[in-house]
Amino acid sequence: MTQLATKNQGMSKFFSDAKKGFLNFANNYSIAVNSGAKEAGKQIFEGMEGLNQPSDIPAGKLFTAVKIGVQHASEHMVNSSMEFVEQMKNNQKSK
Repeated sequence: MTQLATKNQGMSKFFSDAKKGFLNFANNYSIAVNSGAKEAGKQIFEGMEGLNQPSDIPAGKLFTAVKIGVQHASEHMVNSSMEFVEQMKNNQKSK
């Protein structure tokens, strides 16, 4: 009976850790997307300087702005993921 209780505690901890990991990922993803969108918006506004109509923005500049925003978001996710992995390693070492 003690072995079963220990196994259940282990599974409960596993699911708790998985939930924390998922919430951490979801939070970082939303921050990255928001940050990337802001960066793309900044690039678009810079591209609009000196133009009379938003339709005057060349498609290439618009594509580049979106590309920069996506790269910015991707870099944020990679950095956050690396920090999370380091945190997991440190948690395992401390046990």
